[in-house]
Amino acid sequence: MFYVSLWLSKLYLFLTKNKMNDKAGSLALKLDKNFYRHIKKPNIVIAVTGTNGKTTTCNFLVDLLEKSGYKVTSNKEGANFLPGIAKALMKGVTLFNKAKVDIAIIEFDELGSKKVLPLINPTYIAVTNLFSDTMKRNAHTDYVFSKINEGLPKDSILVLNADDLISSQLGQNNKKIYFGIDKLKTDTKVNHSLVQDIRVCPKCYTPLEFSYFHYHHLGKANCPKCGFTNPLPKYNLTNIDYQNKTITINKEKYLLVNDSLFNIYNELLAITILKEIGVKNINESLKTLEIVKTRYNKIKIKNIEVISQMAKGQNPIAVSRALNYAKDLSGNKEVIIILDDIYDYEALDRSEVMSWIYDSDFEALNDPSIKKVIIGGFRAYDYKVRTLLAGVAPNKVFTSRSEVDTYKYLDLKKIDKVIIIHDIYLNKKALEIISKIKGELE
Repeated sequence: MFYVSLWLSKLYLFLTKNKMNDKAGSLALKLDKNFYRHIKKPNIVIAVTGTNGKTTTCNFLVDLLEKSGYKVTSNKEGANFLPGIAKALMKGVTLFNKAKVDIAIIEFDELGSKKVLPLINPTYIAVTNLFSDTMKRNAHTDYVFSKINEGLPKDSILVLNADDLISSQLGQNNKKIYFGIDKLKTDTKVNHSLVQDIRVCPKCYTPLEFSYFHYHHLGKANCPKCGFTNPLPKYNLTNIDYQNKTITINKEKYLLVNDSLFNIYNELLAITILKEIGVKNINESLKTLEIVKTRYNKIKIKNIEVISQMAKGQNPIAVSRALNYAKDLSGNKEVIIILDDIYDYEALDRSEVMSWIYDSDFEALNDPSIKKVIIGGFRAYDYKVRTLLAGVAPNKVFTSRSEVDTYKYLDLKKIDKVIIIHDIYLNKKALEIISKIKGELE
């Protein structure tokens, strides 16, 4: 029955022109319940999860490996449950179930670890980070930690963030490789974010003493009672040269792909894995590497820089990083926010849980360089209330029920940049806004 499932799912994939869906994988699993046991896997399987950054990291890995001459299969479009992963593995074999790729890059949902990981038995399991997340699914980091931990195969090598005192504790009995970022000039002694997911020692519950914070709870800490502290990173990023666009890892310089710290972590993780599997000339591949434009896009229209930044919906950390990134950009700016979760609207009759916005650092918008905050969508007034509570002056906040019409409130003659912060499902709206801005300027 396996070959029937393989052939029919490949035929379906061919007829649908490999559209970005996981129905081919669903068909394979329906026809053969043991599809995962039968499908031939490549010699190296790299599985990636975490609260934020897993899709970008997978995209980095796939692009860099392919540029280095490796044959790769992946679910990099983000279909990270069993059907999407089955589709990725099915694409990596011939009609006679012979592996035709060198490496599989598999993104998987944190809560699916127990189901997914034993089926694919990854060579490496990389975890970007663990933060507070969507309230209805996996808000509590201890819960998500336990779900990942209980699914870890004992032979898989873990690649973990040494700066994250939560995810770095995964896999007590697994071999571990750590990556991390050394103290930076931009670090703070005090955490200015609303959310700090770890405050006490996980061993003896004594309050932790932080030497510095990169952002949220990522940083360097130790327990004054039992000595618990961050693990030492094998791959340590010691310098970010924004002017020359390079980063230094273990005294080697690499090209900087993006200037946001959260994407620097994603690049560091990708480089860590590439070094571990023996990839050479990484810098040559980095020369043409870009973040997928649905996640981050920057264009110049006349004298205005327009940046669209995706933020994971209902995720206070992802939104906080996007807001702080907008604040830290140079020049005078206006910020457009379109963050409504349209899938919650369709499934739950417009009952999206909005409490998460009070864990997000909207205070970043209360900065003199941000001249206007323009909010679009069905929940625009919820975001407006949060923005006003963050201290932003009422005459700087504008709302529109239409996401696209937010462009009408821009004062393009007085600013240097427009930053559009959008939900994962609203990229098309962001592109429409950019098109409207282009029409206004040209």
